[in-house]
Amino acid sequence: MPRLEPKPLSDLAEHDEMFKQLEEFFGFLPNDYLTMGHKPAVMKAVVELTTAVLLTEGKTPMELRLLVMYKASRAAGCMYCTAHCAGLSLKYGLPMEKIQNIHDYNTHPSFSDAERAALNVASKANKLPNAVSDEDFEELRKHYGDEAIAEIVSLIAMMSFYNKWNDTIATNIEKPPFDMASSSLSWWSAGKHSVS
Repeated sequence: MPRLEPKPLSDLAEHDEMFKQLEEFFGFLPNDYLTMGHKPAVMKAVVELTTAVLLTEGKTPMELRLLVMYKASRAAGCMYCTAHCAGLSLKYGLPMEKIQNIHDYNTHPSFSDAERAALNVASKANKLPNAVSDEDFEELRKHYGDEAIAEIVSLIAMMSFYNKWNDTIATNIEKPPFDMASSSLSWWSAGKHSVS
């Protein structure tokens, strides 16, 4: 049961167009936006941030962006966001092999050296205290320029907000990401996130 009930859609009717776009992107309307609906300005700002960070054309491909988000959420331990990121990764063309083997990114042959460098930063950035080192950035710079690095860090920071929000609220997880994660990710469990 969520610690903060989602706002009814009828109370957020002025955001119908935004909700339609979210539903189109995800394939369903995520519950976290409805719990953010208690602060509509925050909800709208988070959607705008997500659009700027994830959907705006840049120097990194969508596949890498989704992998970074997935690894950051996995490192943070947010089962809601991990399931969402894994589901989005599948929806937008990442192979199941990468999704199932993200924990072995340093050794699994399906990951490139460039992906490993980005995933290493995504993993270490979500430790407390932050464990990203100068050496990690040196490795990142072998593969990416400044704009791409800013995109990678932006993705990690954006997911930190989602991870903290959803883990703190215990947001109910929707059936599509629940079904995908529970059937395809052997280590995953919904934990505090009830299915709705």
